[in-house]
Amino acid sequence: MTEHSSHRSPRSTRAVVPASVWACGRGPIDPADRWPTALLERAVHEFSDPDDRVLLVAWPAPAAEPPLTAAPSDTGAALGVVERLGRHGWTETGWAGPGVSGPVRSAELVVASLLPAVADPVAAADTVAALAMARLSEGGLLVVLARCGHTEDGVLSDPAGSVALAAQAADLLYLQHLIATPVSEATIPSPRLDPSTPSHGAHVVTHTDLFVFLRPRTDAAR
Repeated sequence: MTEHSSHRSPRSTRAVVPASVWACGRGPIDPADRWPTALLERAVHEFSDPDDRVLLVAWPAPAAEPPLTAAPSDTGAALGVVERLGRHGWTETGWAGPGVSGPVRSAELVVASLLPAVADPVAAADTVAALAMARLSEGGLLVVLARCGHTEDGVLSDPAGSVALAAQAADLLYLQHLIATPVSEATIPSPRLDPSTPSHGAHVVTHTDLFVFLRPRTDAAR
């Protein structure tokens, strides 16, 4: 009989960042940035392949208004990120209602930004979901970038519910909810607070949300 040693190797005590948390540098993510570069790069890399077609959607015009004809200037810079990763990118900002012109269901990936925090998350989510269904190929993915905010009274405004409901109504399948945040040695650093800004007792939002949805294939059962 072989005698086993009573000593065991000590377990590593190093903290591990969960897979559902994306580390995006060590500094805070600018809440006014529509397309955080580190976040967009990783989303395009993770959810598409080289030569895929990637549509970027900034917060579009409401359905009652005519479609915008030009994308925000920062969206042009974001398209450069997509192209550098070997994808074919373009952008849209208008409403995808009846009579939409242009290519239909031609994107393998749609990345929609609701950043900065939008005033009407319900309308924004409905618009993005409709546009994604009009442009996504079967098996394509929709990734929505969003961020919680606060009203002037300190009430939390969370777009998560609106985004999930709108996608479900558009027959998109909810796959994943990811959190993007600065991480330093597996620790999320506390933000520096401005003592001159009233907080109304509200917590400070340090992360950005990513919601991932799938447009299912019609031949999935075969």
